[in-house]
Amino acid sequence: MSQRSTVDGEINRQCSRFNAIGTQLSVRLLPPPPDSNPVTHFLDSMSDLFAYALRNCNESDMVGVTISNDVNVQDKPIGISFRRKDQLSDEVI
Repeated sequence: MSQRSTVDGEINRQCSRFNAIGTQLSVRLLPPPPDSNPVTHFLDSMSDLFAYALRNCNESDMVGVTISNDVNVQDKPIGISFRRKDQLSDEVI
C-alpha cells in the first residue's frame, strides 16, 4: 500500500453458512502531509485501500465495506452494502 495508510492486520474467516471466505482488514489512515488537501488525501487513501483489498477477488465476488473507528467506539460505523466487485468503485465513497 502507499504511504497514505498502513495495514495493521488481515484475517480470513470461513463462512460455512454461505460457503464463502470473508476477509477483514484493519487499516490505519495516516495524516495528510501539511501542504496537501485532506479531502484529496482521504479519497486517494480509499482508492488505494480498494485496490489493495480487491487485489485477489474475481469480478463476480461479493464485496461489502464497513468503516469504523476503533479509537472512538461511539462513532457509528458506515458501510457499503454487498455487491459484486465489478459494481463497486472508489467513487461510491
